[in-house]
Amino acid sequence: MSPVSACLPMRIAPPVLGQSRRVGWAAMALLAAILGCLTAPTRALAHGPVNPAASSYLATVRNAPAGLRAIVVDGDQRLWLHVDPRLTVLVLDYRGAPYLRFTPSGVEVNRSSAMYYSNQVPPEQPPPGTGPATRPSWTSVSAGHSYNWHDGRLHALAATALTPGSRYAGAWTIPLRVGGRPATISGGLRYAPNPSLVWFWPIVVALLCVGAGLRVRRPQLDRQMARALAVAAIAGVAVAGTGEELHGRPGVSDGQYVLLAIVLAFVAWAVARLVRRQEGWFGYFVIALAAIWEGASLIGVITHGFVLIALPPLLARVAVVVCLGAGAALLPVVFRLAEVPERNRAAQPAGAGQRAAAPSWEDEEEWDHEL
Repeated sequence: MSPVSACLPMRIAPPVLGQSRRVGWAAMALLAAILGCLTAPTRALAHGPVNPAASSYLATVRNAPAGLRAIVVDGDQRLWLHVDPRLTVLVLDYRGAPYLRFTPSGVEVNRSSAMYYSNQVPPEQPPPGTGPATRPSWTSVSAGHSYNWHDGRLHALAATALTPGSRYAGAWTIPLRVGGRPATISGGLRYAPNPSLVWFWPIVVALLCVGAGLRVRRPQLDRQMARALAVAAIAGVAVAGTGEELHGRPGVSDGQYVLLAIVLAFVAWAVARLVRRQEGWFGYFVIALAAIWEGASLIGVITHGFVLIALPPLLARVAVVVCLGAGAALLPVVFRLAEVPERNRAAQPAGAGQRAAAPSWEDEEEWDHEL
């Protein structure tokens, strides 16, 4: 019996490696399922997409009465209105009945308005006969002088067909009564075509390049790829996360500042581990998941024309592509690095008093051939 054949019973690496690969593919399948859930179209219910990162339509305000400040939020979904505390303003609903009332003491909503029922989650059918003649039932919703609500009149024209090459969908108006006199808030709705599918090519190229690099089976190259992809992923998370959390609706909330602090703390932790070379395969895994999550949550910026986060459109799209490309490409490298401890354990002779040297990556083909 040759020395090589005598050692074969102790070489259990291939089954262990196969198990590692199965775990890796299962993790990737789970990650793909999460990614699919994140990238699925947002369900609108009563108030349109929740915190959309991008939109194909953008409504803008052109005119508002003196003492009123109106801003469209979420592209074409919601209207934010601030009223001078000295004024009394009624916002009329789709049927001409009062829906909101701004007074010096705050903001009230009319529970007898058809719009009140349509803006519930889930939407409700208003009682029969609800309209301008229905007696209002006012309920206080804010002690301040600002309020935002979903208003279908902002994006109603999005359902109309545009002539080829047209970017203007039309004008919209919201009727008011300011101090008992008729008035309106008016604006326009614009359309932007979806970006080119070329934005997805860098992600595909990154995966193909990493696949080619892994076939070389050089530990040093694997580590270099992991570090380079981790650096790109961290940069993408920092830029995309900052733009997402500093996007006002219309102002930046305290919760967004807290989330921004968490994002930046994660970036600082990841950078510190890379600088100290303490990342390890699990650290790379966490970085990859964070990058994929951030990119998936903002994937709309590379599928819709108008970018709604606080970044220039080009920078926002580059950051999302970097997050998705670097994060997805880093995962197979992570699974390769995770096999190193298993290989070392698999190469340990059972019941032996001395430790055997861990085989190199090139030994895998030799093991398969011998077995």
